[in-house]
Amino acid sequence: MSLPQTYRAIQPDEKGQPILKQFPLQQPSTNQVLVKVEFAPINPTDILKLNGDFYSNSYDPNSRYGSEGSGIVAAVGDNLKRSFKVGDRVHVRFGSWSQYLLADSEEIYPILQEDISLEDASAHWVNAATVHHMAAVAEKGGHKAVIHTAAASAVGKLLIRYFKQKGIKSINVVRREEQVEELKKEGADYVLNSTALDFEDKLKELAEKEKATLAFEAVAGEFTNVILKSQPAGSTCLVYGVLGGFDVKDISIMELFKGKTIGGHYLPDHMEEYTRKGELEKLFKELHELLPTVFKTHIHKVFKVQEINEAFAYYEKNSSKGKVVLKLN
Repeated sequence: MSLPQTYRAIQPDEKGQPILKQFPLQQPSTNQVLVKVEFAPINPTDILKLNGDFYSNSYDPNSRYGSEGSGIVAAVGDNLKRSFKVGDRVHVRFGSWSQYLLADSEEIYPILQEDISLEDASAHWVNAATVHHMAAVAEKGGHKAVIHTAAASAVGKLLIRYFKQKGIKSINVVRREEQVEELKKEGADYVLNSTALDFEDKLKELAEKEKATLAFEAVAGEFTNVILKSQPAGSTCLVYGVLGGFDVKDISIMELFKGKTIGGHYLPDHMEEYTRKGELEKLFKELHELLPTVFKTHIHKVFKVQEINEAFAYYEKNSSKGKVVLKLN
């Protein structure tokens, strides 16, 4: 495979806006693999990192952007800890918003299924790992049903399928009526529209009926309290998204007196836990085996890398329709 002398990667400018920068292409050394990245999704956490929020407080020109993707091995170094050869199709993680990615061999994974496209293989761990750990939390706590907000998202659809497989019921909260029918087709146990006049009454009724003592809350702001109030005494509400802002507001002390708790569900912390236990390889194998079925992510639209501004603008308005993916090469 002939290689260029330079490549382009997406980086933020000083205002957190995505721009293309050019870099010299380096050859792999000991235990390194050079991947020609083909596709990389846009995830909410990618946007936060690009803007210097949540993960970092300032612009870092040396940071790698893009949290997952797929590509083809372009060159390999010596003494690889995980065996790869030129032409292999692989999953990549951090640094995927780049035409070429140089990584240690343990940081990339072979694509297990021959019939899965590189496009579909690109969204291989962020949402799947999030849902996988949510299920682990639910099972560990003995929860028989959960509430999930912003449930029309890609995460929401994976959650419905995976939790059904695990025998855990889900009460899914959306914002538009067409999303109700969409999630019912996915096999959701319950779907509620948060804009309906009787939403809070119905949610409380269902939460009591199904003993939904665990909630995964993606909105924050004032909405977390709405969810907490609907749950039975002794429940837990875990916030994992910031669609309504970075603050959780107006929590009633009366809900806390009922033994209810609020916490956070932060995927990087849990990935560190898997790493510490030596179970990261096992986790990725399980996620990747389910990519064509339970963890299949709908790719809604693909943009060329030079169309980054259009891609990000489109993502902001259409993220609930499916993954927006960048084509790097």
